Amino acid sequence: MAGNISKLARLEDIHIIRAGKLNCFALRLQTGGLCLYSPIAGQERVQREALEQLGGVSVLLAPNHYHNKGLAGHAEAFRNATVACSASAKPRLEKVTGLTYEPLQKLETALQKGHTLLEPQGLKTGEVWVEIQNNSDTIWIVADAFMSESRSSDGFGDTPARSGSFPRYGVDDAKLFANWVEQRLAIASPTILLPCHGGPVKSPHLGPMLSTLNTKMLGSR
Repeated sequence: MAGNISKLARLEDIHIIRAGKLNCFALRLQTGGLCLYSPIAGQERVQREALEQLGGVSVLLAPNHYHNKGLAGHAEAFRNATVACSASAKPRLEKVTGLTYEPLQKLETALQKGHTLLEPQGLKTGEVWVEIQNNSDTIWIVADAFMSESRSSDGFGDTPARSGSFPRYGVDDAKLFANWVEQRLAIASPTILLPCHGGPVKSPHLGPMLSTLNTKMLGSR
């Protein structure tokens, strides 16, 4: 499935690769190369030349153990790239893909200033987020924990959502996860959400909306 690479407005070091309803985010590293957050199957063939022109791919980041279909193809296409994941996602990923995974600590040392890896508590998928401080915005890049409606344009939507299957397949301890999210919101409430499922979201009220989604999740369990 063909996709396209675009740069989100004012986010100079973040490119988005879209294919259908899925997103992969290409983050510029200190070395000048790219980290692909959640590579999409088939896009290594479609986007290889464009990615090389942007600096080449240095790291493939599996954001949880479900987002694995694009890893083997990208590892074959970009043979010098490191493949990374969380410790809790590693066993299933190794079994499913046959690849060797580096710990997140190696990726953390290559991230740009203001880019931080987050490992939410209370999940069973080993999900990893990226938090980015970009001028006046705090950005969360997430895999399955939050989503939004798909958009045909490169603009931002204003409302996040949550997959109905996430509490069942993604959450181990709903209260622990919800409390962890609330703690992160208290530290730095995001204004931009970049989910793997759906379009980008931007709102000054994004933090309270994410908090409301957490409350609804707890009430439904």
